Amino acid sequence: MMKKLIVILVVFLAACASVRGPKEQPWIYEEPLAGNHVDLARCVVARLQADSRWSIRMLQFSNRLYQDIDASEIYGYDTRFLPGIYARNSPTNPDAVYDYVAPNPEIRSSGQGSVDTGPAYAFALMIKKINDSRVMATLKGNKHVGGIAWQHLQTCALTRTKS
Repeated sequence: MMKKLIVILVVFLAACASVRGPKEQPWIYEEPLAGNHVDLARCVVARLQADSRWSIRMLQFSNRLYQDIDASEIYGYDTRFLPGIYARNSPTNPDAVYDYVAPNPEIRSSGQGSVDTGPAYAFALMIKKINDSRVMATLKGNKHVGGIAWQHLQTCALTRTKS
């Protein structure tokens, strides 16, 4: 009996030791775009909040403005991993009362950047000013929801250049 228990314990420990973490690596996408970083970030957050896909409805967005480095950053947080989410405001509850955050940015310094950014974010989109008419957009995180955010950014950049 003791030998069986030891064998099971060894197999279990070997299985746990081989687990390294999530299989999907952060997806990095980078491209220069035309536009103003503040306007693009506000447009992307507004479009993401209006998106009805379940994978996007599970996210809460944080729009941050870093005036000292002329950049905006959008975080998409998975609400399943955030503290303070209960049945009354959970995106998985069809009767929930949603607390949509306005697309207006929180103003921070670049030193405060990722102080309270935990592992629960699904994507991070940084839009940094290159010159008066161009920005560099960099996206990292989950491939699926990050790709949706990137599509919204592309749409916002196209509509901003046409108008």
